[in-house]
Amino acid sequence: MGNVTFYHTGDSDFIPEMEELDVDLMFVPVSGTYVMTYVEAAKAVEKINPKLAIPMHFGSIIGNRMDAKKFRDLAGCRVEILNKED
Repeated sequence: MGNVTFYHTGDSDFIPEMEELDVDLMFVPVSGTYVMTYVEAAKAVEKINPKLAIPMHFGSIIGNRMDAKKFRDLAGCRVEILNKED
């Protein structure tokens, strides 16, 4: 979109092909149920190095807000939690 590249990982684990990506904004699952845990997601972000990461797949059916907060604490980039309570 314009000059900003987005990557939506969907329901996935980290796969080696992701290391080839050059993205500005990454949507990454953090719940650990059927997808990456928050620790695995932080490692994926470390490898891909986006400017901004948005944690997803937590809080309604699986995972919880704490997964997103722990991801934010571990991620080596700027993280925005979109459904903020605090």
